[in-house]
Order: sequence, then structure tokens, then C-alpha cells
Amino acid sequence: MIIRCIANTGEYLPENYIDPARGYTKKIKLPLTVGKEYVVYAIRAWQGIVWYYICDDNYSYYPMQTPAPLFEVVDSRVSKYWRVMPYPNGVLRIAFEQWFTDPYFYDKLTDQEEAEVEIFDQVKELMDAEDFALPPLDVAVEKLRETVSV
Repeated sequence: MIIRCIANTGEYLPENYIDPARGYTKKIKLPLTVGKEYVVYAIRAWQGIVWYYICDDNYSYYPMQTPAPLFEVVDSRVSKYWRVMPYPNGVLRIAFEQWFTDPYFYDKLTDQEEAEVEIFDQVKELMDAEDFALPPLDVAVEKLRETVSV
């Protein structure tokens, strides 16, 4: 999934994203470049609030949780490395498998634990290289129909 930044300040966030305790105020300026495209490595959704995990402009070794309203979706196709995990509390996560096999994966990653950083580096490389240049589904289906009807 590829998204494009359309805003990088809290002024553009809906009220339900404003959370001063976590640093999300109307005055926040995030390290994002308006117009730049970013690969989404994971998604978290809860109570109508969606966060994309991306490597922002300050990226060093882990993806940051970033409010979805600051982006538009450029390519909605999902990564073949993603898995979906709905939790009983209503949280929905979409991420690569290791994020789920170890419930503390992201915490360890942000703590710069060597194994988790290496795993993310490998997954990031794979996801960054995914070929989203395939034709849209309607074009592919039409080609398949032509092949079958011959």
C-alpha cells in the first residue's frame, strides 16, 4: 500500500485524533513531506481512528505510527506480506507476520533490539521491492477472458 502526504501538521487532524497526552495537538508538525509517497508497513485501526506505520522523514530503524488523515491512498493494493489480526477489544491490526508472532515485537523494535531491527530491515526491503506495477484487476480479468475464449 502506498500513500501520499497531503498535510503534515495537527491543524489538519480531525478532533478524534487530537490527544495532547501523546503529543497530538493542533500545533504538532510531523516529519513528513507534503506530496511525498510512503510505503505502509502496518495499519492499526480502533474506534474509527486509523494509523499508518511508515518510515517518515526522520526514519532511522523502525516505522512510526502516523495519523491516516494526513494522507491520501495512492495504491490501495495490500502487501503480500501482510496478515490481519482483529483483537477482542476492537483493535484491528494489519502487519507482517512477525508483528503478531511476538506480542512485544514493536516494543522490542523501538527499543532497538538487534533481532527485531534485523527482521524489520528484511521485511522493509521486501515490501519496498513489491511490484505494484501490475495492471488493475479489471484489465487482468479482461485479458484472462480473451485467453480463455480463444
